[in-house]
Parts: sequence; structure tokens; C-alpha cells
Amino acid sequence: MNWRKTAFGVFLVAMVLSLQLIVAPQAMAMSTNNASITFRRAVVAWYDDRGRLQMNVTWVNKVVNFTNLTKGCPLHKSNVTPKVNVSIVTLYNMSEKHEQLLFFRLNFYNSTFNYTMYALVYRAERSQYNFTLVTRIFTDLKTGEYRAYLTGMNIAPDDKNKAVPVGDVILIANNLTLSQYYWTLNRVLMKLRKHDETNWIWGRSAYELRHLSHLVRLKLPEYNQEKAVGMTATMDLNIGCSACVALAGYLCGVLASGVSGYVACTEACGEFCVVFIEAGGIGYFICLGTCEVTCNALLRIIVGAGTYTACALGGYYICEKAGLC
Repeated sequence: MNWRKTAFGVFLVAMVLSLQLIVAPQAMAMSTNNASITFRRAVVAWYDDRGRLQMNVTWVNKVVNFTNLTKGCPLHKSNVTPKVNVSIVTLYNMSEKHEQLLFFRLNFYNSTFNYTMYALVYRAERSQYNFTLVTRIFTDLKTGEYRAYLTGMNIAPDDKNKAVPVGDVILIANNLTLSQYYWTLNRVLMKLRKHDETNWIWGRSAYELRHLSHLVRLKLPEYNQEKAVGMTATMDLNIGCSACVALAGYLCGVLASGVSGYVACTEACGEFCVVFIEAGGIGYFICLGTCEVTCNALLRIIVGAGTYTACALGGYYICEKAGLC
């Protein structure tokens, strides 16, 4: 069993190192115009035969600069992109006490293709920070069973002195239910934060993961039966004003084409992050995880102001309202 975990670790580190990025000796202070983040560690976590959590941590210290993403090319304008219809069903919607939990089923189909996946969106607005998490649940094309969780989560402290522009990439190598997956991520972050500059941000993120684990177990029992492995990008990031304005432009373009709801962010982020595809799968995944949490914040601003009004006022207006410019 150990050789499998070692192989996972080598694979994960290789993907992180495949990014065409700069090595950074330490994290830098973040500003609205400094849209970069240092991904410090690649972590493989698993439970051994006695049920004890084990971790293989490799330091990579790679910087992702999101200002380069403004040069992306809109995919929805390409005439080589196959037409795929999307059906969205909201399976659960909870909004109370500064918290929101949404769970969707998404069906992508055309005359030759039919695929179902799920998405969970969790937001929490606390007195000291905002926390956002988006998980995509990929399923087996034939059986429909869970195969992998892909999660991006971001914490945004109100006190800028507590902000640390860093991230960690975590692979959970065991097949776990969704609630077990979140609980395990909590345990991993609690270990990573010890004697580390991420102590405050990962401590609060771990709290939200514990809370989310309980919510999934109690509120979504029918979707908490199947098991899968999971990959997560956890971060404290502001993507920067220029990148935010570009993302808002993509999002408005997608909404104008008739796409609605959270599928709009899925399509907009796919276009926004296309420049990372050649840099390797992990780069594209990290961008998607980051983009999803930011895009959902922008979507709330656009919907609140009215799509036509907000998009007519432009990306800077939308990002300013979201606190990103």
C-alpha cells in the first residue's frame, strides 16, 4: 500500500513542478494589484490499516501569477467547440445565518454524449473572514458512481494583516464519502498549520470544513453514500483587479449567450483558465479552483444589480463592488 501513496506523491509533485512558474523563496504581501499566490506544499494524505492519518508533504514553493490569465481566448466563440446542452437541477438550497449551502446535479448532453456530475457550493460570512468552497464531483461515465472530488476553497480575512497569499495542494488517496472527505481535509489543515505562518487562515478553514462535514452528513445523506478520492487547492488569495475585470468580462459574455446559474461560472472559468492547459493539468485545476470561488462572488454582484445593468457598467464596477478593485 505504501508504494501507491509514494507514487501518488511523486505524481502530484511532478504536476505542480510542471507549471511554467517562478520559484519563490517566501510568500509576498498581497495587494489588489499583486495577483499572485505561492503554492508551498504538495500533500498526499491517507489512512493506514489502523485508521491513522498519514501525510507525505513535499515543499515546492511555486508562484502562480494570475495577471497572465487576462490574455485568455474565449472558447465559446470557437466554432470547433462541440455543442453541449446542460440541464441543472438544484437538489438542496440552504441560506441562513450568514451561511449558504447549495448542491446541484448537472447533466451535459448532446446527440452522442450524456454525462452527469454534481457540484457543491458552500459560503460562510463570519465576523473576521469570508470562506468559499466549491467542489465538483466527477462520476463514472457508465455507472454514475462517484469517482473524484475536485475542490477549490478560499479564505479572505477582513484584517489584511492576517492575509497570507499562499496555498497548498492536497490529494486524499483513500476512497471516502463526501462528509469524510471534508473531515479529513480539516485534519490535514490542522496538521499543516502547526508552527507555520498559515496557522490562523488554515485554522479557520479547518473549522469551516468540520462544520461543512456535519452539514453534508445531516442535510445531504442520500448524496453522502458513495466514495471517491479527492484533490483540493486551499488558498488565501485575491486574484487581483486586472484579472478580476477580465473574469467579469468572460462571465458577462457567458450570461449574454443565455447560460444561467452556476453553470455560467463553470463555462466562464473554463475560458478564463485556458492559458494554463499547456502548463499541465494541476495548473488548470488550481486556476479553476481559484476562479470558481471568485466567479461566484462576481455572479452574486451581477445578479443583485441586474445582469444588463451590471455588465453594461463594466468589469471594474463589478469587481469594485466585490472588493477586488
